[in-house]
Amino acid sequence: MSPIGRVFIVLNLLLAGLFVGFSGTYLQKQHNYKSQFQIEKDGRAADVARLTIEKGKLESERNALEVAKTARETELGATSTRLAAEQDENKRLTGQLSAIEGNVARLLSAAEASTLQSKAAIDQALAAYQASQAAQKLGDESVSAKNAAEAENRNLKSTIAALEGTVTEKDLAIAGLNKEKNELNLLVSVATQNGFVVGLAAPTLTGTVSHVANRLCTISITDNPGKVDIQDQLNKRPFSFAIYDASGYKGEAVVTAYHAKDNAVTCNLTLVKGAVKEGDKASTKTP
Repeated sequence: MSPIGRVFIVLNLLLAGLFVGFSGTYLQKQHNYKSQFQIEKDGRAADVARLTIEKGKLESERNALEVAKTARETELGATSTRLAAEQDENKRLTGQLSAIEGNVARLLSAAEASTLQSKAAIDQALAAYQASQAAQKLGDESVSAKNAAEAENRNLKSTIAALEGTVTEKDLAIAGLNKEKNELNLLVSVATQNGFVVGLAAPTLTGTVSHVANRLCTISITDNPGKVDIQDQLNKRPFSFAIYDASGYKGEAVVTAYHAKDNAVTCNLTLVKGAVKEGDKASTKTP
């Protein structure tokens, strides 16, 4: 074989080796690319499945929240309606209470005036009777004095009869007032059964809690705009203070005694929330 033929054989062998090496490397890389692509494809499919599940859960949670929101809005609407109705009822009862207080005040004034008039009539009748007795004794001393005394006696008897008629009329008027008072007491009783609190008819007073011990407290009066006689008001009917601070209403303090020297009242406590302490505000009217 010639040298040139040998050279071609060597070159062919080198080229064949290079081709085989290149083909092996390319096939290996191709296999690696396919494996990586398949892994990436499987990973994306898993991500899609996971995200689909999460999307379903989130949609279910959103639907549940929308249902809960609708229910809360319905409850809020019903609560607002009930609150408006209760506020209207409170206004109506407040108006009835004001009218009842005015009627009671007029009845008390009329009864006191009738009592004074009746007492004056009885005093006059007694004085007239005593004067008549004296006139009869003096009648024996003088005929003229006797005649004058008899005339005066007749006049006094007429006066007594007139006064007795007046007393009878006043008794009837007092009976009528008592009947009206009983009817008003019945109205107050009915109002109490419907939620009216007698303590709300209290005089307008404000104060500060100065001492607390168990279920008792002392309230120092700081404002009495009507200049009312607190002891007189307490003798007529018990009344109460609403206890509160910046956080709101705490409870009621029913007055049991008034101390004029200290201008303070002793009260029994009925707590609603929190604890009453010194410095809390107190008012007979809702603040």
